[in-house]
Amino acid sequence: MAATSTITQASSEDLGKLVLRLTVGILIVFHGLALATGDAGIPNNLARWHLPTELMWLGFIVEFVGGLGMILGVYARLGGLFLGIFMVIAIFMAHLGLMGAQNHLFMVANNPAGNHWDHYFLETQMFYLLGGFAVAPLGAGKYGLNIGGNLN
Repeated sequence: MAATSTITQASSEDLGKLVLRLTVGILIVFHGLALATGDAGIPNNLARWHLPTELMWLGFIVEFVGGLGMILGVYARLGGLFLGIFMVIAIFMAHLGLMGAQNHLFMVANNPAGNHWDHYFLETQMFYLLGGFAVAPLGAGKYGLNIGGNLN
């Protein structure tokens, strides 16, 4: 009975890791694709901050390549760690009022109709930050390509 319980628990943990990896990875890949297909938001901010607009390709690598790694189970820990670090930097640069933007850290936003407050302004950024930092220590589990040794 104990062996069956251990196998079921291990399978549940691996399934949870898969769900986490797929959720964070699939959603962040679309952000990377937006950068590669002409979304001007990040390059415009970089230019406004007097930084080279080519730095947007770091965002593409973290979001698209790191996201694919999490999806496939290839260096998933590394992808999660880089995503978490990237989001910390993005929040500092674009949302804390340090680079000329408004401080959004403690802001609650209006719903689309504008008639009531309904969500934390940085909920998407915090999802990627915390999701990436959750994948980093947990790793890929057994469901994936499992390439990357200890970094998976």
